[in-house]
Amino acid sequence: MEGRRPLRPGARRAPLQVAACMVLCATSALAAPPEGGDWAPFEPMSDEFNAKKLDHKKWYDHNPTWSGRPPTLFHPDCVAVSNGLLHIWAFDSEESAKRKMPSAFTHLSGFVRSKERARFGYFEMRAKLMNSSQVSCFWLTHAGREEWSEIDIVEVAAGLEQHATQLRPNTHYFRGPHYSGTLHNHLVDPTHHELGFNMSEDFHVYGMEWAPTFIRWYVDGKLIREKHNDNYFQPLEMNLNIEANQWFGALPDDATLPASYRIDYVRTWRQKEY
Repeated sequence: MEGRRPLRPGARRAPLQVAACMVLCATSALAAPPEGGDWAPFEPMSDEFNAKKLDHKKWYDHNPTWSGRPPTLFHPDCVAVSNGLLHIWAFDSEESAKRKMPSAFTHLSGFVRSKERARFGYFEMRAKLMNSSQVSCFWLTHAGREEWSEIDIVEVAAGLEQHATQLRPNTHYFRGPHYSGTLHNHLVDPTHHELGFNMSEDFHVYGMEWAPTFIRWYVDGKLIREKHNDNYFQPLEMNLNIEANQWFGALPDDATLPASYRIDYVRTWRQKEY
């Protein structure tokens, strides 16, 4: 099937060992979390997507707490599993109009959210991002009453030339025991990383290691960013979705729709001590 080549991003070592790791990754069949920890697979946030439909014991086929950012509404019809892949679709306006939509919404897209949360671990996805103007996303969050934080692993409008090769790993801290922000005014730490390839043209592996003292992001086994963990301690759920994002200039374009974001697998491990 298209793009389904087992790929091991490899045991993460110190940065000086990353290059050697990538050589091994290309020929390995299984994924593994970083070395140096007592890891255990966390099945509620892992899936090979080899069934005939989404596993509803693990996943919502929508977001129960967020309907979408206009003009794009999240809808279960935009989520499908087939041929060993999770397909998250974005529909054009004609197909979207066949469903009843609230005012201000003109397009539909898919959202998959885990039913359980995890605190600290290694989170990995192998995927081919959507070749269209909206944003393909892989992220962790939980908007709790007392605390609300977010860690972005993938947030890319890969169908737009100016964004197609740039990964922007990010963190958002909205509120917590010693801080109170708002949706538009909170602690945020964005970065830009030029990968040198268009993320919509092939499958790549995106990973994030989250520990009490640091957060690290990886692409195809290569460490691309590390930051000190100063606020991110609450359990978070996993999100896989397509959304409109006006800050990226990433609004639906019927000329490039329908289109899909294809995910080979998501795998999660947790440190046994946590």
